[in-house]
Amino acid sequence: MKKLFFLSTILFLGITILTSCSKKDKPLIVACAVSTSPYCYYVDDPHAPAPVAGIDIDLINEIGKELGRPVQIKIVPFQYIFTLLSREEADIGAAGITVTPEHSDGVLVSSHYDTSSQVIVVPNGSAVKNESSLKTARVAVQEGASDITLVRETIRPKAVLPFLTLEELNTAFAKRRADAAVLDAMQADSFIKANKGKYKILGKPLSRQQYGLVFNKDETKLAAAVNKVIENFKMSGALQKSRTEHFDALNAIPPARSNEHDGKPFIVCLESSFAPFVLMNRNQLVGMDIEIAKEIARELKRPLRIKIVPFTEVLPLVESGSADMGASGISITPERKKTVLFSLPYAKTVRRVLVNTGSPYATLDNLKGKVIGAKKGTKSEDFSVGTLQAEKTVHFDNAMQGILGLLDHKIDAYVDDDGEADLASDKIASIDGRRVKMLDISIPLEEYGFAFQLDNTEAKAAADNVIETKRLRGEINALSRMYMSIYMTLDLDL
Repeated sequence: MKKLFFLSTILFLGITILTSCSKKDKPLIVACAVSTSPYCYYVDDPHAPAPVAGIDIDLINEIGKELGRPVQIKIVPFQYIFTLLSREEADIGAAGITVTPEHSDGVLVSSHYDTSSQVIVVPNGSAVKNESSLKTARVAVQEGASDITLVRETIRPKAVLPFLTLEELNTAFAKRRADAAVLDAMQADSFIKANKGKYKILGKPLSRQQYGLVFNKDETKLAAAVNKVIENFKMSGALQKSRTEHFDALNAIPPARSNEHDGKPFIVCLESSFAPFVLMNRNQLVGMDIEIAKEIARELKRPLRIKIVPFTEVLPLVESGSADMGASGISITPERKKTVLFSLPYAKTVRRVLVNTGSPYATLDNLKGKVIGAKKGTKSEDFSVGTLQAEKTVHFDNAMQGILGLLDHKIDAYVDDDGEADLASDKIASIDGRRVKMLDISIPLEEYGFAFQLDNTEAKAAADNVIETKRLRGEINALSRMYMSIYMTLDLDL
């Protein structure tokens, strides 16, 4: 299962991007998520001017310049953007936010700065003839793009196959792993032209989305000033330039190599909020998984490339061959062994159940058929549905949100890993004194491993060697202690 030892709705790391204005000026604080390409995405390049890039970042920097304020970006889970704004701990929220009545509730929304149409792309001669055909198709969508939500929740195809670059999409079509793709219209045009008419756009656009920035509902003056910048950003051609640059960067095709692995990046997909395994510290992605991944890449004599994705996309990217390795606390289970190859286990945990203090629920039998909270795509979710036979499973992005949902009586219990649940409980208690309790129940031990494509025995062997070497030297436990200590000392004073 995916576990987030440390992710709480108060954890974020400020990444400061300074403009040419005076340091005495009040920073323009922007909260954004990094899995929303091409609007905001993580740049795994130590030589890049900033660890985040995207259309939103270009626009935000222009806003900062026009307002004469230095920009400070805080990388947070998507849902926490709105929490920061409501608590006046951020001035602007950005991350390819669609302008919808739901997103407008409780916040101000700027005028839209970009409009995107999602279209269906199929090979010429495809059996997929219309939107309804997608229900039984394997549909490819670029990781981190808003199109994935549209495909998963509205179209609900036979399978969703995330890909990283348009070259990988071309390979997925060539090997018949994908039957169709849902792409941004501009991206689709680029893909079709690059492949000289092998593909076509099917029918009319599936949807048309407008994107805006969000503000605290009282920031009317800031919103008005930003709207003027947005209008100039569009009219001056800066938006089109930004879109072209970021689509090109995200879909760049690596140069041909003299052999299969000569300089070919070792791509590792993971979620970024998972201490001590993965966390953001001083503008860089660090953690146990990062350290071990570096050693595996070194063993394979390949440069490491990290891709931050939602956890639900990690295994599909590995299965499709778009990523070489999946990380961030993946439980080794018989079901998953059918689709991916696992390394030796490198960490263990137990699952815990939390209820409100004074709750009448004391056993698992008491909780059967109740409303249970869990993180989407995790083994905790499976436990809620299978073992507890929940009447309803409510999904949360992280432990902090889940426990707050429990305290607000939106759920009867929350299920998560012991370390993550314990840390999130302590943090909530330190903020406002509210507490929950863990039931005196330990759900059986689980082991975590790195995931590889079923035939990637070379990478598995390298991973096993690194894990075993580090275990014998005591480095696994040392890394766990070090990165948990780093997490505990991060500046959480909001």
